[in-house]
Formats: sequence, structure tokens, C-alpha cells
Amino acid sequence: MVTIGGGISAMNLAYMIMHEKNMDDIVEGWTWWVNRYPGVACDVPAHIYTFPFEPNPNWSAFYARGQEIHDYFMRTVKKYNLDRDVKTGHRVIHAQFDEHEGIWNLKVQHKSHVFDDWCNVLVSATGFLSHWKWPDIKGLHDFKGLKVHSAAWDEEFDYGKKRIAMIGNGSSAIQIMPELAKDAEHVTNFIRNPTWITPGLGSAVIGGQINRVYSEEEKKMYREHPEELKKHRKEIQHGSNRAFTMFEKDSPAQKAAFKATSQMMLDRLGGNKELAAKLTPNWEVGCRRATPGPGYLEAFTQSNVSLVTDPISYFTPTGIVTKDGTHHAFDVIVCATGFDVTHRPTFPLIGLNNTDLAYHWKDEPFSYLSLMCPHFPNLFFFSGPNAPVGHGSLMAALSWSANYISQWLSKLSTEDIKYISPTLSATEEFNTYGDEIMERLVWSGGCRSWYKNNRVDGRVTAIWQGSAIAYKEVVDRIRPEDFHFVYRTRNRWRWMGNGKTKVEGEKGADLAFYLEK
Repeated sequence: MVTIGGGISAMNLAYMIMHEKNMDDIVEGWTWWVNRYPGVACDVPAHIYTFPFEPNPNWSAFYARGQEIHDYFMRTVKKYNLDRDVKTGHRVIHAQFDEHEGIWNLKVQHKSHVFDDWCNVLVSATGFLSHWKWPDIKGLHDFKGLKVHSAAWDEEFDYGKKRIAMIGNGSSAIQIMPELAKDAEHVTNFIRNPTWITPGLGSAVIGGQINRVYSEEEKKMYREHPEELKKHRKEIQHGSNRAFTMFEKDSPAQKAAFKATSQMMLDRLGGNKELAAKLTPNWEVGCRRATPGPGYLEAFTQSNVSLVTDPISYFTPTGIVTKDGTHHAFDVIVCATGFDVTHRPTFPLIGLNNTDLAYHWKDEPFSYLSLMCPHFPNLFFFSGPNAPVGHGSLMAALSWSANYISQWLSKLSTEDIKYISPTLSATEEFNTYGDEIMERLVWSGGCRSWYKNNRVDGRVTAIWQGSAIAYKEVVDRIRPEDFHFVYRTRNRWRWMGNGKTKVEGEKGADLAFYLEK
């Protein structure tokens, strides 16, 4: 098996294979390595943003900063030797399935060298926000000052006393802007649409505070009494899952969230109704990814921060011209303009009948349970199309996905199966049913969102059609009835070998193990 990607998803799978399933794995680092902009943090409570097998009693705060999260993951990877087979600096540049052999033939680039490799099973664990992009606006590269993307931050540059343009108001921009505003001469935030600034996920557990630092006594208690740590983690996760009702259109929880969040945003803007009218959406809370953003709204009350909602027409060597003809001069342009969210691979990935996945998904990405796709045998995805990426903590869902993939790995490796692929009919019915469910949920509402490939009226392709717990129930067990099987021999039962089991050949083995008390 080859796994493309060496982040959280891949390490979840590596743990399951190495420590639970006793198989082997090769993986080729990741969100908390790439994102190094000022203010980077996680808006999911730290105690549920952990590997399921490694709770961390030592989180410094309810919402952890990026560096602390990065250090936790690196420490955990080393503790369990999860990077044993990781090949850093390697990039898969071509993958093609060989139907006759039942393998994926790969071309891998390491520095200037390209070599061939192969695997029976290929896993994409590159993440759904891994390919950042510049905004498609005329003249961007004519700008002579510093031009930087939030996902490729220039840590050496001194942003103090500079005139800075912040383009975007997604989660990255919302974290970056108040940090830059502390020392900048002026920060101007250019936005196309408003976004909801909400209380943090799970903040009810800490009384609605923006954040809370854990005391040394609390951390000591969690270290010495794991049951107390588990109780705290369960309280957070329970609240997160219970809050799913807010994502149901016209539900009492959605109406209450709309009213309360609108008022909270007005309060954090110092009661400035003119600003609130520009920054507060009129569509459902959660339609676009809601972000806590401590300090973002408050920054607009500072004299060195301003808001521009007029569209950008083009860039000049010295700044930005908006649609109304105004030229805005800047020393720095920060593009927090997001990622390629089409799910299309950046390299040729060729399945059955010479089908290229990038072409197959050119209009819409249709997956089977977010994990597989017809015409692409023995290929699995973490956080593929319609995965539970907006349902509280992603970490639990990644572990459920790893468990699902491991079940197939076990079946493939023990039953002489050459390859499996989900049927087209099962996939089409899954997506049709999902679209029907999605009509009842806020993600299909009236906003422009990357959940809908940055369209207002697009099909929701990023989010699972239901609750996180519903996802777990669906992927807890594989459904062979939804799959096309091809065996290595003409008789599917040849995997039984000589009719005896492995344990019967082990010296001193207990051959009455199945008798229970």
C-alpha cells in the first residue's frame, strides 16, 4: 500500500495498520507545518483535536495555537514510530491502474530524479485544503511590494509600520488581520461577502469565553486521573454533536443562533450598525464556514483598520483599484484567498478504461461515502467529496475513515481479491439521496461557499449530508453488496488454502480458543 500525504490522516492510518492491524504501510507534512501565519490557531477545542489513541492532558488552553498543535502531532508520531516508512521530499506525479495485474503503477519524483514504483492499494491523504491558489484578478503579479499568501507565509518580513491589504475573510484572514493590525500603519480588509463570526465550537463548556487557559492544577489532574480527562473530552464532544441541530434549516436552534450571533457581532463592533450591516450575513448561520475569530471584529474599531466591500478590479505596481475607480496604495498584499476545492488531483490519476480522475470530476466530484470512486479500483480517499469536514472535530471522522480503509485492506489481503471498486449505481444513489438530505441543511443555503466550490447555487460537494454520528454509523462496516469484485483466480474460495488455519501450525497454540466461560 502507498499513502500519498504525511499528515494527520496518514498518521491515523499508519497507527491503525502498525499497532492494531499488524500490516505494513508507506506514506510520503501538512496543515500545521504549512500554516505559519501570525495568529494561526485551531477553532476546535484542543482536547477533541487529538489522535483518538493519544489524548493530551497538557494542552495549555481550550483552543490551542498552531505551534502547540504541530508539536503535539510530531511528538505523537515519534512516540508510536508512525513515520517509520515515511519518505519525505517525494511526490507522486503519475498513477495508473493496471487492470491485468491489479496494481497501481506510480511515477515518483524525488528532487530531480523520477523513478517507478507500484502498490496494490493507493490512498490519497493529501487533505481537502492542500493546494492554495492566488486570486484570479488582473495584474496581481505586477504588484511591486510584498505579495504573500496565507498558506505560504513569509516569516522573515517585517510587517510593522506597513500599509497592508488583507484580501478575504475566511478563517485564515480572520486570524491574521488582528495580529497584523497591532503594528501595521494601516490594514484594509477587502471582502466580497460577509461571514458569520461565531462563538467558538464547544465554548459553552467554558462559559462562552473566547478562550481559557488551563491551570497547572487542571493539567496535573488530567495527567494523574485519565478518567477526568475522558470526562472533559466527552463533555466537549457531546456538546459538539448535539449542536448539529443548528445546521438544520429553520430549526429553533438555527433561528436562535441567527439572532444571538447577529447581536454578538454588533456588540463586538462597538455597536456600529453601519459596519455591522456590511459584516453580518443575511443567510443561515453555518451556510459558509462559521469562524470564532477572536479580535477580528474588534479590530474594525481601531483607527488603523478599514473595510472595503467594493469589488477589486485590478492590481497596479503600487496597490489595488476597486470597481468604483479608487486606487488604494499598499506596501503589502496578503491573499487569504483559499484553496482549490474541486477535489481534482494535480497529477494524472488514471483508472479503468483510461479514465482520468481530474476529467471524471471536471464538473462535479461524485464519491462513494467520500472514501472511494467508481472506475478507480483499490483507491481510497481521506476527506474526499462529501466528507464530514464541518461537523465539529475532524479527528474522530479521520479515525473512522482509517478504520473503514483498514477493513478493506484486511479483506483484500486475505481473500485473494485482485481489486474492488464501488458500483456506479450505488454511488449515484448515494449522491442522489445525499442531495435530498442536503436541501434540509444550511450548507445548501444562500451563501457563496467553498462547500459549494465557491458558488452560491452550486451543489454541496465538501460536506457530509448529515451528522458526524451518522457518518460513523454508515462507515463502521464495509458494504460488499455495493462493490464490484475481481478475484485473482477463477475460484474465489482458493484463499482458504489447504483447509487449515494459520494458528494450527503454531507450536503450542491453543486450539480450543473459541470455548468461552
